Amino acid sequence: MSHKISKEQLSALQFDRVWIREAEFLDTSSQKAVPSKMGEIGVKLEVTVAYSDDGARSFVTVRAVLEPPADSELFTRLSAAVEGAFSVRAGIPGEKIKSFSTVQAPVLLLPYVRQVITNLTAQARCGALVMPPINMVKVTKAMRESAEKAELSQTTPE
Repeated sequence: MSHKISKEQLSALQFDRVWIREAEFLDTSSQKAVPSKMGEIGVKLEVTVAYSDDGARSFVTVRAVLEPPADSELFTRLSAAVEGAFSVRAGIPGEKIKSFSTVQAPVLLLPYVRQVITNLTAQARCGALVMPPINMVKVTKAMRESAEKAELSQTTPE
């Protein structure tokens, strides 16, 4: 099946580039063998967004911090962050990039974070770790709701 993309089907948004902002892996000092079952590895995600002065570009950073199970000695610290630059075509309102940057951009950047984590651990004592699939739409929605609540609590006099 093939389809030629028309100009009307092109997005008004552009994914300019992506780069690694952070990559940190610290093994344990333990000489114990790595457990055969890795158990549940905790994942904490952070998303930050910054905009250019003219509002035509956004810079979205997705950071993942992985936490080993409490009863294991897989690693001491493991985190990675990537940043993507996104822009809108001329004549497109700036509100479009704001909604895109908080919902879709983190979804696009997560595979890059996953790749960095896997590459960091590929030759580690614990073996290559692959982040589990994550429903980023739900995650970004929860992050927005949390940010809105924090903003309301700061503006509401007590």
